[in-house]
Amino acid sequence: MRALLILLVFLNLAFAAWALLIDRPVYPPAAHDISHLPKLLLASEPEPGGAAAASGPQSAGSAVTAGHCVTVGPFSDLNASAAAAELLKTRGFTPAQRDEPGEDLIAYWVYLDIASDAEATRMLQKLHAGGVADARIMPATATSTRRVSVGLFTEHDGAERRSRQVKALGLAPVVSEEHQSQATYWVNINLTSPDQSVSTEGLVPSAVDGAHLEIRDCPVPGSSSPTSPGAASSAPKPL
Repeated sequence: MRALLILLVFLNLAFAAWALLIDRPVYPPAAHDISHLPKLLLASEPEPGGAAAASGPQSAGSAVTAGHCVTVGPFSDLNASAAAAELLKTRGFTPAQRDEPGEDLIAYWVYLDIASDAEATRMLQKLHAGGVADARIMPATATSTRRVSVGLFTEHDGAERRSRQVKALGLAPVVSEEHQSQATYWVNINLTSPDQSVSTEGLVPSAVDGAHLEIRDCPVPGSSSPTSPGAASSAPKPL
C-alpha cells in the first residue's frame, strides 16, 4: 500500500514537470494585413466604383453634357429674336441674344452720272416727264460723286427694264450690282441636363413665309463668324 502511494506521488510530480517544462501552449500566428488584397464579392453585389464610372465624363459622340451651349436662329430682326427669347424663358431656359453677319443682300441700282447741279436738274425734269417718277438726286459720298438715281431693284430683270426706259429718253444709265450687308440674330441657351431638348415651335410667327430655324453649337468665343463677300454700299436700300 505504501509503495502504491509513493508511485502515485511520483506520477503526479512527473506530470507536473512535463506540463511546466515540455508541454508549452501553441499561440495562434500573428494576423497579417490583407487590406491590399482584392475583396471577394458575391455575384449579385455591384463592383466598387461602378456608379462613379457611370456618372463620369461621357465619351465623344454621346449626348450633350449639362451646361452645353446651343444657339437658335437665325431671326430676321432684333424684335423677332427678343420675342423668341421671352418664349424660351417661359420654357425654363435662360436665353441670351446675339447677332452675327449674315448673307449680303444683292440689289441692282440704276443711276446716271452727272457733271454739275444744272445737269442734274435737267435730267430730273426729263425723267419725271418720261414717267420715271421715282428718280431723285443722290448726294455725293466719300467714294462717289453726285448721281441721279432712277431705281433700285432686287432682281436684274427689273433693273434692265428701267435701264431701257431711261435709254429711250436719250440718257445713258448705269446698272450697278450693290451688296448690302445684313445682320442675323440668334438666341443662345445652356442645356441643364444631357437629355434636355429644345423645341423651335412658336419661336417664329406662322404667318412668316419661308421661316426656318436651326439649332447648332454656340460659336467659340473670340472666333469670327464667316461673312459673305462684298462691302456695304452707299446706294439706297430697296423697299
